[in-house]
Amino acid sequence: MLSISAIHSSRIVDSEHQRIIQELLQLGISPTYNKSADKALLAKAKAELIRKIQNKDDESKLSSHQVQSYSYQDENEYQFRADLEEKRLGAMTLAELNKFFLLSA
Repeated sequence: MLSISAIHSSRIVDSEHQRIIQELLQLGISPTYNKSADKALLAKAKAELIRKIQNKDDESKLSSHQVQSYSYQDENEYQFRADLEEKRLGAMTLAELNKFFLLSA
């Protein structure tokens, strides 16, 4: 049975839809109060947020590689450092996403 957790404009909103509406509002997006439309809006907004974070990381990665010199002793050391940098950027992306989803909860 559907648990009723909110009523808006004579429409019944279930707990999942209420969460979707809350996340949309936190992102500054006006909900339509249609569950499927709001779900699609939220998915699109999250994808855009992830894309922006990844672009930010890519720009950071590019600038850090431009600053690095090729004075490493050998190619293995360079590859090792490049792998560490990529993991660091991935961790930063994950941390920003976690921060966003924790704040929206």
